[in-house]
Order: sequence, then structure tokens, then C-alpha cells
Amino acid sequence: MGGSWEENEPLSDINVTPFVDVLLVLLIIFMVTAPIVNHVIQVDLPQDSYNKDVMKPLKEPLKLVIDKFGILYIGKTRIGDSVQEENQTVLKDKITQWIRGKKQPWLVDVEADEKVDYGYIVPVIARLKELDVSMNLVILPKHK
Repeated sequence: MGGSWEENEPLSDINVTPFVDVLLVLLIIFMVTAPIVNHVIQVDLPQDSYNKDVMKPLKEPLKLVIDKFGILYIGKTRIGDSVQEENQTVLKDKITQWIRGKKQPWLVDVEADEKVDYGYIVPVIARLKELDVSMNLVILPKHK
């Protein structure tokens, strides 16, 4: 009837294998989703000697990005090749929607990779001028 002393002793061995398995699965999930969440369009901006501080605009400008392959983005939304007519129409429609209900001056920052051909930038500038939208061509100031 009397049980052995070993049966009443608390169990001090903890199996950590399931815990490690769960941690590894979570690590894999985070490694896969982190690049998707932090997707940034890589653009090498040209440098210039302009380094004066100017008054910052009161409104947050819309950001247009043209990567080195001539692909146009509005913010982080991919539009496509900036010289294709249908993509220019999409650009014009998106900017028209953006300016609707906003007071002038409408301000757009255009970031173009320094390796992109000039022909990819011209259609974007033309659509902005058609809509009477002011633009800033974004550059990196030269480091002294």
C-alpha cells in the first residue's frame, strides 16, 4: 500500500522539445513575412550641390517613384511601365482622385533612380503639368 518515495516526488523534468518547435515555427513565419511588410522600393537618387534648407510644405505631398527599370509607383502601389499609355491613364486617374477635395497647391514629390532613362520621366511630368500639379524632383544633397 505504501507507495515508493519516487512516486510522490514532483516531476522536475520538463520536455522543452515542443516549446522549441513552436519557437522555430514562429521564427520561420516572421522571417517570411518581414520582407513583405517592409517592402521598400530601392531608388538611387542623384546627388547635387543644392543643400539649402527651404520651408517645408504645409501639406504632405503625394510620392511618385520611378525605379531604374522605368516602373512607376504611386506611394508603394505599383502602376507599371511609365511610358505605356494605359499606365499614364491610370496615373492621371489616380492623381485626379487625389486632388479631388484638396485645396491648391497640390504638391507631388517625384523620385527617379539616377539610372532611369529620361524618356521614362517625361510622361509622368507631362501628366502632372496637364493636371496643374506642382512637383519636386527629389535629389540627395551632396555630403561635405
